Order: sequence, then C-alpha cells, then structure tokens
Amino acid sequence: MKTNLLTLVTLTVITLLSACTKPLKFNGEYVEPKLVVNCIAVPGEPVKAVVYKSDFVFDTITDYTMPEGTQAFLSVNGESKGEMQLNADTTYYNYLNPPVFTINYYFTHDYVPQIGDVVKISVTAPGFDEIEGCSEPLPNAPLGGFMDARVTKWDTTSASGYHIPVPDADSTIIVWLTHYRKHLTVTIEITDPNPGVLDLYCLEASMRTEGDWTFPDGREHHEQPAELDQVYFNDPIIGTSTAQLEDQFGINVGLSNRAKSTFNDATFDGGTYRMEIPMVTHTLFNANDSINAYVEIKLRHLTEGAYNYYTTITSGNSYSQYYSEPVGVYSNVQNGFGLVAGSNDKMIGFPVW
Repeated sequence: MKTNLLTLVTLTVITLLSACTKPLKFNGEYVEPKLVVNCIAVPGEPVKAVVYKSDFVFDTITDYTMPEGTQAFLSVNGESKGEMQLNADTTYYNYLNPPVFTINYYFTHDYVPQIGDVVKISVTAPGFDEIEGCSEPLPNAPLGGFMDARVTKWDTTSASGYHIPVPDADSTIIVWLTHYRKHLTVTIEITDPNPGVLDLYCLEASMRTEGDWTFPDGREHHEQPAELDQVYFNDPIIGTSTAQLEDQFGINVGLSNRAKSTFNDATFDGGTYRMEIPMVTHTLFNANDSINAYVEIKLRHLTEGAYNYYTTITSGNSYSQYYSEPVGVYSNVQNGFGLVAGSNDKMIGFPVW
C-alpha cells in the first residue's frame, strides 16, 4: 500500500512539474507599433509629455527612436495653444544596468494650466495614425496635512556587490553597498473638499538622497549615488503600497517611480480622516559616504483618468496578479495608447538620517 501511495505521489509531482514547463502557444496576431503619449497636467506647472512607440509583448529588441517630424500639439478648454517644443535629446542613465542611451521624445509647452482646465494633447508622426488624449477638468489641491513623522526602528543588513559604470569610460566596477533599513510612522490628515462628490486620490512615497560618494579608485561622483530606494506603507483606508513603477526612461511626467496606492473619500465623505501609516524604507550605499536621505510623501488629488490608470497599472504589478486574470491598463488616448490626465499635489519631505 505504501509503495502504491509513493508511486501516486511521485507521478503527481512529475505531472505538476511538467505542466510548469509546458511551452505556451500564441494564437493571436502581431500588433504593429502605435504612438503612445503620457501626460499628467498639474495646475501651476508647465505642461510636459513623453511620446514613444508601443512594444509588442513578444518583441525582444525595441527601437525607441521616433521618426523625424514627430510633433505634439496642445489644446486647453477647446482652444489651441499651438505646437509643443521638442526638448534636446534626453539621456537615460541606468546606474545598475549599463549602457547609457539617448532618445528624443520629450515635449514641453510654456502654458501653465489652472484648476478646472481641460487639457488635450495630439501627436502626429510619419508612418503612424494621429493620436489624441484629453483630461477631465484639473482638480483643486487636496485638503489636509502631514502632522508628524518619527523613526521607530533601525536595522542594518549585509552588503551586496553591484556593477557601477565608471564615469567617462565604457567599463564598470563592482561596488559593495550596505543595505540600511528604517521603520517609520507618519501621521496624515485628509479633509474631504467636496461633500457629496466622490474625490479620487493617490498616496505616493519615495526616498531621495543627497551627497557625494567615491569610487574605489578615488574618483568622486557628484550626482545621486548608485542605490536602490524603496518605501512601503500600509493603512486600512489608503491600502498597502504596490510595487514601484518607473516612468518610461525615467522622465518624470507624473507617472513617477514611487510606492503608491489609490483610494477615494467614500468612507469619510464630508469629514476628515486621520491616519498613522507605518512605513519601511530601504537604501543601499557605501557606509563611509556622506549621504543624507529623505522620505518624500505626496498626496495627489486625481482626475478620473489618472485614478483609473494608477489603479489598473498597480493592480497589474502586485504579487496577487500571479494568481488572477491579467489587468488591462487604462488608456484614454484615441488611435494609440497612453494617458492624458490631471493631478493636484501636496508634498512633504523629512530626513530619515
């Protein structure tokens, strides 16, 4: 009997393992690249957007170069503001995974939108269909404040080696960075600005570092040091922060590389919600470097488009996604992909050491 049971268990395990390695068969059709535009308009700040081409899910090599003649145009409240300016080539530098590459798709406009403005961006490029996306009216600033922050625990873990590019050279060196971790408690208070109306929010948190660090060969590097900054938080109403997301090529148009969670004011409509949010921070840098680190917390009052985008893209990047159906990322761009939306932000930063 024991032999039969052992045989059955062995066959079951082999079957499960073989199922895990079974190749997937793709029966769909190849989708040609389309234009993508991303813009989060913020009252009081000039409009900026990134434009690039979409990837197919099975592409192994991606060409990020946009064709000559790519143009972006801005309209506000139905009135044309003219062509947006194409910035000089933008360099994206990945500190932990060289090489460096440049692309030119970053557009700006001098117009500074106001609360209530409706922003529309259209993009044309040779060989592509024209695309356009339009925001809802830009929201007012969130009401509330950050009352206090305190460190509740400090840990230091073992060091790890990372390949760091050498300035002005095509080589890398291994730098051993120490992993530092702090536990924080931050008190936040939010007041509903529009009783009877469902207001949409996003809470974001990140770390910023300042200071110089030195290569083992003695050469100084006076930019942000090579480190991994992460912040995690959790609250019954706001929720738990998801995996961090990075802007396409690291350019900040409001889709920033921060731990984030979306929520609404349904549970405190017309009132005030005060919360204490436990956070954990992680940072890597040399123990002998002169580094100052700051936690930055941003409370964002979102348009519906921005709320839907953040909600779907963070759901698709959570660990639970491995056990659920894929999440379609929200897009409000016609004939292409991306997002044109709005946000009004309140941010505070404080040192953690």
